[in-house]
Amino acid sequence: MQIEPDLSYLNSFYKERTEENIERLNSRLKVPKLSLYIWLSSFAMLIISFGVLFFVYSKASETKALTQKEYKEQLLKNNVIMSKENAELLKDMDLWFKSDPQSTQKFIHWRHNQKIRTN
Repeated sequence: MQIEPDLSYLNSFYKERTEENIERLNSRLKVPKLSLYIWLSSFAMLIISFGVLFFVYSKASETKALTQKEYKEQLLKNNVIMSKENAELLKDMDLWFKSDPQSTQKFIHWRHNQKIRTN
């Protein structure tokens, strides 16, 4: 008579452990995929953020330049500032009047007469 031990409990124990180990290994294999997806999405968000930042900066600089141009045109229109041509003319007139004081008096007299005629 042979006595055989009952190994069914031991077999079921190892079978459960093997299945648990396989599940644990598979779950660990999914983690690198998840981290890869997170890394790729972070990189994509970084690229998108730089693109948006560049777009906003370029639009802001264009708007600033346009606003400055409009402001300068308004100041020129209201005679708050002088154009370059008028500034050069005024400088030349000043040099000329300093070199010839007689012409200064003639100019003042002529200008006074012009104001009287226009009023």
